[in-house]
Amino acid sequence: MKPELHLTERAGSSGWRDPAPAAPAGPSRNFWAGLIAAVTVACLAMLLSAGQLRPRESGAYRVSVPLDFKPFDPERWAIMNSESYADALKIDPSLPDPRSIDYADATALPPVDPAALRDEAFVGPPAKPYVFRGASATDRERAHYCLTAAVYYEAGSETDAGMRGVAQTVLNRVRHPSFPNSVCGVVFQGSQRAGVCQFTFACDGAMARAPNRAGWLRASRIASAALGGAVFPGVGLATHYHTTAIWPRWGQSLVMTNIVGAHIFHRWRGRWGMPDAFRVPYLGREPVPGPYLAVADQLAARALGTAPTALLPAGSGSTAAPLPDVAPAPLPSAMAQGDRAIGTPVPGAKPAPAQPTYADPRLNRSGEVRDEFQNSGEWIR
Repeated sequence: MKPELHLTERAGSSGWRDPAPAAPAGPSRNFWAGLIAAVTVACLAMLLSAGQLRPRESGAYRVSVPLDFKPFDPERWAIMNSESYADALKIDPSLPDPRSIDYADATALPPVDPAALRDEAFVGPPAKPYVFRGASATDRERAHYCLTAAVYYEAGSETDAGMRGVAQTVLNRVRHPSFPNSVCGVVFQGSQRAGVCQFTFACDGAMARAPNRAGWLRASRIASAALGGAVFPGVGLATHYHTTAIWPRWGQSLVMTNIVGAHIFHRWRGRWGMPDAFRVPYLGREPVPGPYLAVADQLAARALGTAPTALLPAGSGSTAAPLPDVAPAPLPSAMAQGDRAIGTPVPGAKPAPAQPTYADPRLNRSGEVRDEFQNSGEWIR
């Protein structure tokens, strides 16, 4: 009889069982679970120490602050709408004084002009207002005459803006340490020698012809305003200028500020061209107005194309002769200012010498005078 094998099955189980799997290499599952739990506890501890999480306890972390919020405070509103600090001080005497921190009332300032801001960005800072007061009546008269002559002979055919630009440049030089500290000294600087003056009209014979009365009066008005403190910001702190027809070599070493009329204006580079450099006070002492080389000698030197030594003042040589002293002396009768009309002779003054006629062959149709200029060179009546 053959033996029989009986297999008994239970519900949900099999009589055949797989062998138990081998344990995997590395940390066990319990190890990873413990590590995660430790990290979680550490993070919670850090949050609690930093105050991010607080236990919900009563009393220890609860603070009540009474609030008395007013959406409309009549007193504060009245202070903010006060017309002046004095009015606000009547409402609240404890207000701080705004002048203690050098704060000006912004409502009293004029509105900012965008065009003026653009001009200042291009031209540079303007000159500071300064009144040029002569030490005596003679000094004031001399300063006015010299500035008027510069404005007339340099920009007599231009608009008021062109004249004001020339006047501002002259006065900028007066206050700069690089130039003489007087109006006449600046205008006639270098006129002791023909052809080397700072302003061409002072040594090229241009003053041989008497000025036009209307043009001279207009230049006189502009010179008077400039000496009285009027500033022309259109040229900034310019100390040099030249006509638009030329470009001298020295123009490359300066900063162009603007073009006004027929002139291009320049200022110094660096700090020498900033407002702090124009600090020399005006002492009010004016030398005798130039030109310091006779006009007849200027014309002779111009005809020869050079400045002969015989025409130079004594002691000039390679060094310019010093300016005359400031002893009182009458102005030329054709330019006399003050209460006298232009052309009225100064009492006691010597008659002006007759100016020679000349014709420069280098000029086109030299010697021919147009009808409207037939009377040029004569004293104005």
